[in-house]
Amino acid sequence: TPLDGFLHFSFLEALPEPPPPLQDRAARGTRYDDLAAVFGHSFVERLGGLNYFLVGSGALGCEFVKNFALCGLCRGPSGGRLTIADADRIELSNLTRQFLFREHNVGFSKAIAAAAMAVEPGPRTCANAMNSNLNVTCHEAYVGPKTEATLFDDRFWEALDGICNALDNMEARFYVDATCVKFEKSLLESGTMGTSGNVDPVVPHKTKTYREGGNAAEGGGVPMCTLRNFPHLIDHCIEWARDKFAELFEKPANRVKKFVADPAGLVKELRRKLASSDAADVEAAAAEAELLAKALELATIADPAARRAACAQRAFEAFHALFRDQILDLTNAYPREARVTDKAGNDKGPFWSGHKKFPTAATYAASDEQWRFLVAATHLLAQMVGAQPRKEESDLNYAAGERDAAWASSVAAALAVPPYQAKKIDKTGIEPDAGEENAADDVAAARARGLDLAARLEAVDCAVLQGRVEPADFEKDDDDNFHIDFVASCANCRARNYAIAPTDFDKAKLTAGRIIPAIATTTAAVTGLVMLELFKVLLGKPATDLRTRQVGLALNYYPSFDADNLVTFSTKEVKTKPDASSLPPDAFDQRGEVKAEFWDVATQVAYPEKHSVWTKLEAPDGAEHWKLDALRTWLKDAHGLTLTAWNLPCGEVEDPETGEKKPVSARVYPVPEVVDLSKLPPLDLTKPKAMMALTRAGIRGGATMKYLNEWSKYKQLGALPTDLPPPEPSAADMTLREILQAKGKMALGHRTRVLLDGLSCSVSRPAPNAMDTDQTYDEDFDVEKLAPVLLKLNL
Repeated sequence: TPLDGFLHFSFLEALPEPPPPLQDRAARGTRYDDLAAVFGHSFVERLGGLNYFLVGSGALGCEFVKNFALCGLCRGPSGGRLTIADADRIELSNLTRQFLFREHNVGFSKAIAAAAMAVEPGPRTCANAMNSNLNVTCHEAYVGPKTEATLFDDRFWEALDGICNALDNMEARFYVDATCVKFEKSLLESGTMGTSGNVDPVVPHKTKTYREGGNAAEGGGVPMCTLRNFPHLIDHCIEWARDKFAELFEKPANRVKKFVADPAGLVKELRRKLASSDAADVEAAAAEAELLAKALELATIADPAARRAACAQRAFEAFHALFRDQILDLTNAYPREARVTDKAGNDKGPFWSGHKKFPTAATYAASDEQWRFLVAATHLLAQMVGAQPRKEESDLNYAAGERDAAWASSVAAALAVPPYQAKKIDKTGIEPDAGEENAADDVAAARARGLDLAARLEAVDCAVLQGRVEPADFEKDDDDNFHIDFVASCANCRARNYAIAPTDFDKAKLTAGRIIPAIATTTAAVTGLVMLELFKVLLGKPATDLRTRQVGLALNYYPSFDADNLVTFSTKEVKTKPDASSLPPDAFDQRGEVKAEFWDVATQVAYPEKHSVWTKLEAPDGAEHWKLDALRTWLKDAHGLTLTAWNLPCGEVEDPETGEKKPVSARVYPVPEVVDLSKLPPLDLTKPKAMMALTRAGIRGGATMKYLNEWSKYKQLGALPTDLPPPEPSAADMTLREILQAKGKMALGHRTRVLLDGLSCSVSRPAPNAMDTDQTYDEDFDVEKLAPVLLKLNL
């Protein structure tokens, strides 16, 4: 190297204890003699028999494939297999940092190409195989919820000896981390950023999980309200523009394809949600119907030329919606002179202060970023609805005459400026408790609008849409496909709204494509350190011998620490300072501070004591056939827990305005009252008479109001459904497996184990009595930290 230096690196903690016998370490004339001289041939054979999963085959993944092959992993004749999963294909820009790939590999699967270089490079590479005995299976697929039922089911995960991540995004890292916790598998996590890198071993019941660790916590991202309403950096604008790409060119096509696959089923589900008594369900269904109808309006235009002209008009409308209407809605809600007040009405200063920049609405004037937005959005919409062919990778003259200001000007001349229609803004994240109220009039209007759209959807001829609509697949490495053009121009239009310095094409490409420069030296160093941790995990080393490492090539800084200790949860008392206005005078000391004995004390209960995220309450075999009462009895008898509630997660709902996903849960316990629509009173009755009719029908107590609410809803709609659906089965009459399928909307055909999420329990514990005597009495406490219940299933 250009610099003289000395680096001392020791890893004595990785050595086997006790050392292998001399005969196990003696040379045998194999390629693994050097490795066996330290760890023994029996250890080398264990390496060969491993069933390992490599997630990702990019810069880190290539190095891992090399290391696995050279160290003899996954090569055993009677077992041992390396599974590689990577959905990406090789691009020209990959060749500078992903060393297993060559120019003739461009366009092919990364996983398959990397495996081939290790096992059988072929004559075009002019290289020998690294290890022809490596047993490898490749999948050109993502690892996530969408591949759980096909490639990576529960039996696949159960058969693994360990997982090695070579990923470049937090979402996938968190998914793999959670799956490793569920199946109690070790995870070797690592990452690089330029000259820096990190190594994090995760071992069941010994260390923190990746999500619990510090490196995971740092990837929190930008708050949604900042991206939505208050950007102050160009990176915020680029991130927002990337979201708009999905909103305009991916999600509409996915909605249409889902509708075309089962139009009757989708409309039926839409009507069911619109008939719900839950205001959030009604408004979400109406918004989804509106977005679908808007996408279909564009896609069903028969003439391609007319469809393409409509795409230009839709792009023009998108410009005004994003950069004029949304800004006007925000400034109407919060004018330049707006003030912030607390709940008591006290003035806290100007609303537009600090990082909050007062925005200015745009007017289309064919400025550089505006005409570029129009050009890119028009072409991408036209591609999405089949009005023009998509760009082929080899096509270097795609849309050659339709990329300049003159073409944009000729298109804009024929477009109509949409009128501004004021809307309410989503104040979530801006004001406390925003979004909690849904006015009855708003819900009724949303229901009526949704039902009208549902009727229009039923009249759509889906035959003309077969094969026409395809979502855009964001591709950062093709500079001529309009993807980065759109992100850059959209970000700059947004930046102009907020007087932020604009970006350029390359900056937008790096940020939106989440491209982190990779340096081969960093990658090699990090993956080598990971191999040491793999050896330690295989040797069963304690947590004190595992190392979390950092690599800093630029600073010549290579610290290592004991792996993060296991995080455990114990019952504890939490003291909080009470509101001073509610305390008597003798509650304060001479300095005016609240005395310790007057502080509020709350007990936060954990069960089991000192459990970690790896801990599970395993239900007996056959528990999938239990009913709710049996689950409650087992919790009580085996663990002393009283089931107080079960709100089972059943998916996510996407806010149509913001794109933000919010979790949704179904109430299982206490068992909700099921409304039988056939028992509703006639809709021509008055409300008092309807109540009397319900009482005569034997419906009393809390069920009365639920039936009355349903009756009021259908009275407002004007009629009951013509085909009355049978009442939903009660959760009390369903088995746990049926509850998971019906309430949790889970597909269980590929699952062998499920964690029963959403359980809430209480436990009875001794507590001091009110007389402060030595006697105690039992008090029920909510369990704040409850280990999940593991339910094993038979396939």
